[in-house]
Amino acid sequence: MDHNSRTPEYRSNSRNGPGHEVDGVQQPPARNDHRRSMKELLPSLKQRWTAVTGIDRRTYMQMFKGALAPTVAIAAYQATSYADTFTTIGYLVGVMAVLSFPIQPRAKFLQTMLVNLLTTCLGCAVTLLAMYCSVRARLNTESNTAASGSSAAAAAGIATSPYNPSASAVAGIWLFAMIYAISAFRAKRPQFTIPGIILAIFANVSMVYAPQFSSMALAQSFAQRLLEAFLTGFAISTACSLIVFPLTSRQVVFNDMSGYIVSLRGAIKANLDYMHSLEDTDVFAPHRVNTAGEEVAGSKEADAFKDKMHGLAALHGKTSTDLPFAKREVAIGRLGPDDLQKVFRMLRIVMLPVLGLSCMSDVFQRIAEERGWDRAKSFANIPLSEAHGEEEKMRIESVIEWHGLMKRLREPFESISNTIDEGLEHVAILLQLAPTPSRWSVDEENNVSDPRPGEKGFSAIYDRRAIAFLDSKKEMLRAWCAMHDIELPGDFFHNPDCKDFKAPPWMNHASLSKDRKRLRRQLFMCLYMEFLLFNTARRVGDLILHVEELQASGKLKRNRLVVPGYKRLRKWVKSTIASREGEAHDDQQIDTETNNTNVYLGEAYKQKKDPEHLPPANAWERGSDLLRVVAHFLASPASNFGARVACATLSIAIVGYLRDTQAFFTTQRIFWAQIMISISMNPSAGQSLRNFVLRILGTFVFMLLSWVAFYIVDGKTAGVLVFYFIFLHLGVYVILKRPEILPVGMIGQITITLILGYELQVRQIGVEVATSNGQAYYPIYILAPIRLATVCGGLFLAWIWTVFPYPITEHSQLRQGLGRSLYLLANYYSVVHESVRTRLRGGEGDITLKDSPGYKLDKARQKVYSRCSTVLTGLRTQASFVKFDIPIGGKFPRERYQAIIAQMQSALDFMVLVSLASSAFNDLQQPDGRDHGSEWLANFRRLVDDAHVTSEAITTLLALMSASVSNGSALPPYLRVPEPYQLTQRLDEMDRDILSVRHIAEPGYSSFAVIQIGTKCMLDDLRKILAGVKELVGELDFSYHVVSTADSAREDSV
Repeated sequence: MDHNSRTPEYRSNSRNGPGHEVDGVQQPPARNDHRRSMKELLPSLKQRWTAVTGIDRRTYMQMFKGALAPTVAIAAYQATSYADTFTTIGYLVGVMAVLSFPIQPRAKFLQTMLVNLLTTCLGCAVTLLAMYCSVRARLNTESNTAASGSSAAAAAGIATSPYNPSASAVAGIWLFAMIYAISAFRAKRPQFTIPGIILAIFANVSMVYAPQFSSMALAQSFAQRLLEAFLTGFAISTACSLIVFPLTSRQVVFNDMSGYIVSLRGAIKANLDYMHSLEDTDVFAPHRVNTAGEEVAGSKEADAFKDKMHGLAALHGKTSTDLPFAKREVAIGRLGPDDLQKVFRMLRIVMLPVLGLSCMSDVFQRIAEERGWDRAKSFANIPLSEAHGEEEKMRIESVIEWHGLMKRLREPFESISNTIDEGLEHVAILLQLAPTPSRWSVDEENNVSDPRPGEKGFSAIYDRRAIAFLDSKKEMLRAWCAMHDIELPGDFFHNPDCKDFKAPPWMNHASLSKDRKRLRRQLFMCLYMEFLLFNTARRVGDLILHVEELQASGKLKRNRLVVPGYKRLRKWVKSTIASREGEAHDDQQIDTETNNTNVYLGEAYKQKKDPEHLPPANAWERGSDLLRVVAHFLASPASNFGARVACATLSIAIVGYLRDTQAFFTTQRIFWAQIMISISMNPSAGQSLRNFVLRILGTFVFMLLSWVAFYIVDGKTAGVLVFYFIFLHLGVYVILKRPEILPVGMIGQITITLILGYELQVRQIGVEVATSNGQAYYPIYILAPIRLATVCGGLFLAWIWTVFPYPITEHSQLRQGLGRSLYLLANYYSVVHESVRTRLRGGEGDITLKDSPGYKLDKARQKVYSRCSTVLTGLRTQASFVKFDIPIGGKFPRERYQAIIAQMQSALDFMVLVSLASSAFNDLQQPDGRDHGSEWLANFRRLVDDAHVTSEAITTLLALMSASVSNGSALPPYLRVPEPYQLTQRLDEMDRDILSVRHIAEPGYSSFAVIQIGTKCMLDDLRKILAGVKELVGELDFSYHVVSTADSAREDSV
């Protein structure tokens, strides 16, 4: 804004004070030029650094915290008492400090830590049971139970016994069972991945030494010391997380909301730039000049707008994930959990019309495709006289008309965009997410006396400007009519039913004529832009009123203790342990408590029916049904994955359970490879291969860094710790800023902790004690390559078991995911369909009341939409893993899948747009259920309800495509997508005057235009999706063709 650009000048003048005059002109002191240039340069360098690396103040504090916890754990080993406590397993304290993720926000960290503690203690108990069985097996097969021996030692001072095959066999069985259970649980509930990894490490380390113990006293001593090491790592991580640069989940959400508002403002600015570009470009085939100076197809402004919306969508998803943790957090703050939820929900409502605006370029391109216009050629600067044929003439006329329209609309669109921007700034200031502008920044040159954003009375000014934009709609419509030779009286829009107008010849054509369709579509596009901009302004106005209510109530002025209620804590516990799989469409559930209004759910919301079994009717059937649950779990993909991981782990652990190789297994640290198998396998082959490569890369890079950290300071302990701390920053940075290569950051931190932690451990306790656990001592230049070799060997063996006996490829998972997303899309459309019908009938009621149909439909719609967006995002990520699958047989049609996913996202966006536009009909209704004095609106509701603005056939079509893709079966024959624009034709047939020029200024007319455009584009997307699915799975063909023997062409079809 202008006042920001004047800030440096204002401050420099006040700072320099009086200077000397030359020819009557005040000159600043020369000695301040260098100081001023340096102060201007430093912020510029800081901004460039942040833009390139993404490291700002908050990010570095997180990096510092993440690197500090394992550094403290390793540095504490230099204390004698600490070293005497943990002896040869001290490095595991640092590993646990890394795996505890102290960089998480407080609520998320405490939830994860609570689960870590419970699973670790449970794992220790199960491990003691396994050790007890192993010891009993030894005692039952040996006469001399006191024989101590030569195999190895579990820890300093704990003697072990000679090899015993029974003890080894029992330990192997227990290891298989524990790794199977842990891995199956990880696959069933991915939220327990980190606790599962920690538990797998505990189980592997324990079972390596379990067959060597001759008594439970020795086993208990080892298990206790191992448990203490894990819990100490957790404690150090907890202290660092809660004390060093504490970060609450509420702070994360407020930061997300601040970025959300900034992104919305950027999107509004990008939309305005795109609209300005329509004044001199071919709207149907925009071209731009690339960096090479060549003219290429595409709009730079439209692409920038879409990029803004993609960033906003990603931020929306992140905020949706962070918000539940902030709502459950105990904190000192201003806004409560319900306030946070309300503000975020209103921000989401603001985003929806902006999302519709970002689709304008797609709508123009679809119009060009439908007309068959050449999009490779621009007609922006071609005069009408150079047209070749009627089609080119029509296109040039359309382009010229759009240039004129957008120039006329420039001022009102720019005005409302600036108003929306200031409204969002006002919200950010009141929520204390942005600084309050100084009083000197008010534009005194233009004598602006209106309240500025953040000042009292701004909401009244905002409402006045929004109403002024709504009033300018009539001038826009009058300009459109004048452009197309429609002569209107001066007061036509005040009482259109009683005024006559001069109609041009094209208005007397049939409703399906080319001219009439083209011009009506043009009018609809103008109304589309006007409706979405005003809708955005209105939603921002509602947000302003809500935030000002919070300010008036005093919530934004004072801090208070925020404690989640019992209901919220109950939901937290339930969501923590609940599985998303196996539930009856958890994402689709809505409130079904008894109340005044009933919303009946269809069969799709209930438990899936079993075609082979009726529901259990007696005690025997209910009891025996539990056996089927066990059988179903054993046959599930999670159980399959658990068995693979257990087999892979035992295939290398078996080396440690054989007489001739047990000592070698421990001495050469082969169990490192065993641990890597247990914690690194993934269900699909492509994702596993990618993560294996990343883990090997991370191990190699941090192996080199460990050498640098050790030898650059000549092995001095203090210097090693400093460089260890510095290099840990890199791993945390990868986790924070490059989550797509997260395995590099994770394995890198663990690698450098193992190598340097072991070396410093040996230096403190001595070689003799360090080798008492059976592991040979190697200097760091040998130990680091051994670590790399064991990681590579373990990952290679894990990959073998990923593809053996048969691979679970990304191909099948992507197909199954596509089928699920099609089902969710059908589900979402069915909710939208019912919402539109309810709104047209005026039956939504007060959506603020939980017992109203509108509230329940809105809740269901939001849940299914959130699930759809999440699944589609996951599909796009999964599609990127396909390239890591080793190709066998024909090539996987990756491009077709990606095209279908993109079309599904587009269809979902236009469904949202239809739902948004239909909500305007409910807004036009008075509290008593009557329309706002519009006879046309009442008639329009009745006709649209009879004409069926939405079709159940779309739900059926999407459900059929979902079943075909999921099962890999061909589509049924003769599937068709409903034809677009049937609604306009149907309304013309029912009442020719309902869509005439007389009513184009009616409030509901714009809503109808947006519904019409959204429905048309959605059906176009569905048609492409249907064609893509037919290419993938085929279509059943039951027809009989009569073909002449003289001509191979088909003559008839039966």
